[in-house]
Amino acid sequence: MIGRTWHWWTDRCNRPVDVRPVALMPMSLALAVIVDQLKLLSVGMVDTVYQLYEYGGLAGFHREQFWFLDAGPSAGPTLWAVMMGSMVCILLGVATRPAMLIGVLAYAQLGHLYPTGDRGVDRIVRTAFLMLMFTNAHRCYSLGNVLRKRARLTTTPGWISDVVHLFLMLAYMAAGFAKLPKTPAWIWADGSPMLYRILTDPMAARLDPTSTTWRALWPLFRVAGAVTVVWEVLSPMFLTRYARWWGIVGVLMHVGIALTMKLGMFSYGMLSLYFVVMAPFLSPLLDRVEGRLGWWSRPAEARST
Repeated sequence: MIGRTWHWWTDRCNRPVDVRPVALMPMSLALAVIVDQLKLLSVGMVDTVYQLYEYGGLAGFHREQFWFLDAGPSAGPTLWAVMMGSMVCILLGVATRPAMLIGVLAYAQLGHLYPTGDRGVDRIVRTAFLMLMFTNAHRCYSLGNVLRKRARLTTTPGWISDVVHLFLMLAYMAAGFAKLPKTPAWIWADGSPMLYRILTDPMAARLDPTSTTWRALWPLFRVAGAVTVVWEVLSPMFLTRYARWWGIVGVLMHVGIALTMKLGMFSYGMLSLYFVVMAPFLSPLLDRVEGRLGWWSRPAEARST
């Protein structure tokens, strides 16, 4: 019995799956971080945000977890540059595994330097990079393949797909259970629905709270709030064969958040995880795209035959 279970487990973890959806995940995560941080650079806040308080930066850093207390005022901006360089390497597929490790360490140190700016999505992105570091997905769409004249991989062990599904389930279940104590405000309470309040928050949302149009749609906000709570609580569906269909709701939800709220890279970071979930739909699409691009887009092992 133990032997059969072990063989099932190893076969499950090592089953080959299409590497392309997995390969798109670190590239899109890195791009989300780069764009997010370039916005900070564009308003001239990198030196202010990522600088020790005693050198004029923002207060509240985690002194015990920050490793560069003695490095002076340039430590934060230097870590920022290292992180950005690592993200560029991940995006291009050059020295990807070292770039992931160095990038995550620098990224985490910036989080300790400015804890109030270290959002949940930042931690999700770092965790995703650490998972991907143990895959060979960087051998798919990679400038490194061109520079080293090596074949492009077409499959990867399937354990990463299972872990991404589990990761999404845990993230959404935590969010769903956090909402349960406030279920009346989300679904049937009198007054403005919770989702309406969130999407009209002047600090983080794009919808006009004074608009009579949005107030007239309160019933729709109640239905959408109920769907959100139920969908998150039932996120174990990500572990079933219906995961792709469950993921469609998640994709629509994050696209809606991106359109109606100003939360930085939150939606784009979360959507990056959905390449794996939507692989049954995405892989045939990639086949057609690569077929149209022609001979050079195919894996090297396919070209040589």
